[in-house]
Amino acid sequence: MQEKPAVSPLPPCYSAKNLQSPVLRVIMVKTFSEASVLIMKIAIYTLGCRTNQSESAGMGEYLVSRGHEIVNNEDAGVDAVIINTCTVTATADKKSRNSVRKLRRRFPRAFIAVCGCLPQTEELKIEDIDLVGGTADRVGFLTKLEELCNFRAAVVSGVTATAEDYEDTLPDARLPGRSRAYIKIQDGCDNRCTYCKVPLARGKSRSRAVESVLRAVKGAAEGGAAEIILTGIEISSFSPSLAELTVLACRAAAPVPVRLSSLHPDVIDDKFIAKLKEEQGFSPSFHLSLQSVCNKTLAGMGRRYTVKDIFAVFERLRDGWANAVITADIIVGFPGETEDDFEETLINLKWLRPDGLHVFPYSKRKGTPAAEMPNDENTRSVKTERVRVLMEEFPSLRENKQ
Repeated sequence: MQEKPAVSPLPPCYSAKNLQSPVLRVIMVKTFSEASVLIMKIAIYTLGCRTNQSESAGMGEYLVSRGHEIVNNEDAGVDAVIINTCTVTATADKKSRNSVRKLRRRFPRAFIAVCGCLPQTEELKIEDIDLVGGTADRVGFLTKLEELCNFRAAVVSGVTATAEDYEDTLPDARLPGRSRAYIKIQDGCDNRCTYCKVPLARGKSRSRAVESVLRAVKGAAEGGAAEIILTGIEISSFSPSLAELTVLACRAAAPVPVRLSSLHPDVIDDKFIAKLKEEQGFSPSFHLSLQSVCNKTLAGMGRRYTVKDIFAVFERLRDGWANAVITADIIVGFPGETEDDFEETLINLKWLRPDGLHVFPYSKRKGTPAAEMPNDENTRSVKTERVRVLMEEFPSLRENKQ
């Protein structure tokens, strides 16, 4: 007996009208339990942050456990391509869309499945896409991919509402050819910074169970990882305590070193330093999501700290570890950022002496408060020049190494 696949509630960007269109029709398929498995060669193409990389590795491991083969996107015999997208900036949106078109041209007969932050927040024109997923229920997304490939079905939208609880369903795995293991410990964000679209894509902050994290860390260490990185969308909000989790992870991973991905400056207080500075296995490499070092700009962004707080964080880190490496994210050209405001950030950064910067031009993101702010008069050329000034003054870090 054939039955319709269950369709979960969709985000607002997928209207009922669009779902009734011929391209986005939901078709009749067998449930997977009734179907024989078609063993496939599957390529996974990942854009964006370490969390995306961790989730792509997990999807790959899950598919291998189902009997499929994960191949690179140069393999001519690819049966299906998964594109895990990013939407943190307009440039990320463009790269994600261009990747879909490029991979469709490269593999005209392959099944193209798109997931991640972009389809979670923006309706995609999907002439080149066979399956659309979001950021939730990745196992359900992969199961639907198997079902549809088995029956060579038409397009289905598998985008669901963002998850309410942490989804601990994908296996932990290293990316092929990588010695580092990225262990995802958290998802979502509650900060609601005025410029940021990520909470729309990822939902509220939710933490992975401590026991589950420690099993994954121990498994990565025993599996030969050279370094373990605890990652997530906003790991500073990990509950019950990021510092305590990190201490336990260092002990579970020993002798493999453990470090943290991007941190909100608020989390780095005296207790945080005291907890971690005695841990032999902790790697004191810190990437801080500063965004600006100007009080006026920080206030407009909705950040919960001041320039004085930032200086205190740098001092704590360097007092705690003589060999601390401190890098940071900076956004230039935020609405209302004047030349004087930018100069304040530049001067303060010279005093702080970070070991490297990611510098991003401000990108207007639909649905965020900053997109509606007045005084957004910083032209593309102004933003480009400010990026150039900071990149010449400070070492630059590659986008996907954050």
